[in-house]
Amino acid sequence: MKPLVYYCRWHGALLRLRGRDESAVWGELVFTAENGEEESQEFRFILRTSKLTLQQSDGERSIMLDEMGVPLERS
Repeated sequence: MKPLVYYCRWHGALLRLRGRDESAVWGELVFTAENGEEESQEFRFILRTSKLTLQQSDGERSIMLDEMGVPLERS
């Protein structure tokens, strides 16, 4: 889960876990705007592969993270 925690740090997000099983964690990434309002984004993180799936208004977006939480480029 370390890559997910680092990803949150790099993006200024709070991590709100809503659930966990042996293969994944899920919940919300919470971003605070300058005016103090919170905006949340649902996610699912696969522990074994460090795959982060983010819910967006136009569907899902998946990214792979390295051990420091940096998104890996698609090849």
